[in-house]
Amino acid sequence: MKDFFNIYNNKKNILNALLSIIATGGIIGVYEIYFKYIALTNTFINIIIFVLFYTIYGNLKSLSKKEKLFSIIFSIILSIIIIIGTQFEINTDISWNFITILKIFSLVFGIFPIISILINYLKKVKINNIHTINYKKLFSITFLIILLFGFLVFLALYPGVYGYDAGAQTKMILYKDVNLTSHFSIPYSFVLTKLILLGKTLFGSYEAGFATYSFIQMLFMSYVATKITIYVVKITKNSYMYLACILLFSLCPLYTVMVISSAQDVFFSGFFALIIINVLNLIYDKNYYKSWYNPLSLVILILLLCLARNNGFYTILVALPFILIFNKNKKIITFIIFLIPLLMYKIYTGPIQHKMGVIKYDTMNEMMSIPSQQIARVYTYNKKSFSKNDIKNLNKYYFNLDNFKYYKINQLISDQSKGAINNDNVSNDLGGYIKFWWKLGIKNPENYVEGFLLNSLGFWFPNKNYHDYRMYHPYIEYKMMDGKFYDKRYLEIRRKSKFTLYEKLLNITLVENKWKRIPVISTFFTTGSYFVTILFLIGISIIKKRWSLFVPLSIILGLYVTLFLSPVCLFRYCFPIFIIMPIIISLILTSNTKRNEN
Repeated sequence: MKDFFNIYNNKKNILNALLSIIATGGIIGVYEIYFKYIALTNTFINIIIFVLFYTIYGNLKSLSKKEKLFSIIFSIILSIIIIIGTQFEINTDISWNFITILKIFSLVFGIFPIISILINYLKKVKINNIHTINYKKLFSITFLIILLFGFLVFLALYPGVYGYDAGAQTKMILYKDVNLTSHFSIPYSFVLTKLILLGKTLFGSYEAGFATYSFIQMLFMSYVATKITIYVVKITKNSYMYLACILLFSLCPLYTVMVISSAQDVFFSGFFALIIINVLNLIYDKNYYKSWYNPLSLVILILLLCLARNNGFYTILVALPFILIFNKNKKIITFIIFLIPLLMYKIYTGPIQHKMGVIKYDTMNEMMSIPSQQIARVYTYNKKSFSKNDIKNLNKYYFNLDNFKYYKINQLISDQSKGAINNDNVSNDLGGYIKFWWKLGIKNPENYVEGFLLNSLGFWFPNKNYHDYRMYHPYIEYKMMDGKFYDKRYLEIRRKSKFTLYEKLLNITLVENKWKRIPVISTFFTTGSYFVTILFLIGISIIKKRWSLFVPLSIILGLYVTLFLSPVCLFRYCFPIFIIMPIIISLILTSNTKRNEN
């Protein structure tokens, strides 16, 4: 009996029990958003959750002040992401009330012990279990394994995935009466079209030509995946990480299907990954500048990144201040190396494209994706807040307000709302537009926050469910575009699978979204999980004072800036982040390792 009452006298046990109850409430709070008409507080499963949390809290090991502060801050951020993201997923808005705050507060106590355990694990883990490595031999073996499994998918989806942009890109190159436009990457469009025509000449069909393009792209990406895998092995010297990379690049359909898809994002992603590896070598290798090859390859890769997609320029531009602040290895020279390809790209998009007769794509629509979504949301849900002058300005800057009626249907894609913008009026009176947008936002801060976060939901919410009709497009392109349906002058390319069994498996996985039914594994399919992982690396880098890491992290940040301002969240936009995840995880695992930072 005495021992029984000692439980109540033990403050630690009481505190752990209280925290466990709160944490259980946080878990319930998330699921109540999904099942709002079912009372989940009175279920036996909560006893199991409570006991688990009580056991975890009872065995938590102490953290330093910095580690504890990081754990609290990260838990708060992740709790906000999960609660707000779930509300968006189910209700398409935020419940601005005390219950939401209470759910966020409670979930923090469910996340905190997991983060604490992870940090303690990282402090003690010894992942180095490989002692002797022949990197040249390993590179060859790895390349062949990844290429072999990629080739099986190539056969299954022969001649590749003909996406909806490819029709316009090839048409632009094929016909002299069709203007070249800077909306697409002209070098990429040229290479794509010429390879298709080469295949047609050599093998007699456009399918064979497209297969030629797909195979060459697959070869390049197999090289990139191998470079990533070898880099991971070099910094971790861990056989399990090597195996994880092999499985990712050989069996994960998000990778194997993308690398045979006609999207300029694929080459962009390859260049992006090689830049990250190059920059990591720059900050950690004292001998980086002893070879002219390293900086020269970085200049070429950055230029190719910009040529592959326009947002490559802005990705690197955002990184420039971080290079000046955090880089320790020849700061000025490094800054110049990053600046040179940006200047070369501006020359290309200026006088060179002008001489080529390239029609400048009016980027006003793209730039106004988020503002247009915010205004469309206010117009849809709080039209009364528009004054007469606001309506006048609205009709001035948007010529087709009927487009706004689609906002309720497609809240995760800005194509309709940005498509209504009057480019000439906005360009000629940009200051007036910004003033109108700002004043409307002051009156509708909630709608503006919701409009922005909804449009980028897939980029930051790890529990995102696909397929989502609100974004219109599929998460990843798999089906072949019916070229003639869109335009009679589009090339017609049909799928002619050489491995139908594998094709059916891929169809079940990606088209029918069966990957969602696999616990834990399915989380790695969602782009929001990558965002959370990178946030964790940023936090770990701060508490470990690994400031040099903010040079490559700034490039990733630059890419995310362009992603969050983009019209929709598609997997191909986030493919550069996906393929470098093994590097990100390796940097987290080695966060406690003392590395030479020059």
